[in-house]
Amino acid sequence: MQGRSHLLVGLAAGVVIDSLFHISGPALTGAHYVSLNLLVDKGVYYAAVALGALLPDIDNARSTLGQKLGVISKGIQRLAGHRTFFHSLLGLAFGSTLAIGIERVVSYLLDLRGYAFPANFVSSSHVFFFGVLFGCIFHIAADALTLGGVPLLWPYKQRFGFPPNSHWRFRTGSWPEFVIVWIIMFLVAAGIYNSIIVI
Repeated sequence: MQGRSHLLVGLAAGVVIDSLFHISGPALTGAHYVSLNLLVDKGVYYAAVALGALLPDIDNARSTLGQKLGVISKGIQRLAGHRTFFHSLLGLAFGSTLAIGIERVVSYLLDLRGYAFPANFVSSSHVFFFGVLFGCIFHIAADALTLGGVPLLWPYKQRFGFPPNSHWRFRTGSWPEFVIVWIIMFLVAAGIYNSIIVI
């Protein structure tokens, strides 16, 4: 999938996960009081989901994240190639470890700015870690819908996709990708609208 599609699918799925499990705290819809701490927690979570949704494409210098990282991404692509390590279970473990490190930095920076409660919440609830992890999982799952599939068991080179028959999958950037992305966005928007009406 393209970068914007990964971002939209990742954030939409992040909304669903957060609505079901309240990872970043209670839902904003229908809240009697929305504190600054809650907004910071939501911001950290959704920023982490967005980062995770783009992170596996760090191995593609032309990707959204790859263009931002320039030489780093080019080096990774030259060394590993695209859709190899970072689209596998090993890559997911690596991304999770990276997320834990970044989470500690985020928590430290929040504490430094005087946001003691959000800093404690981020470090104790692992909101940043879960955000990055979910974003990476959604990215890999979305790429599994494409013709190329993903090498989940890398360095074993077999690629996996859904559905297993590649004739039912689509090419990156083709019209089915946009249809799927917009259907997901519509369903999430309908769910949010419904929750507001119910409240």
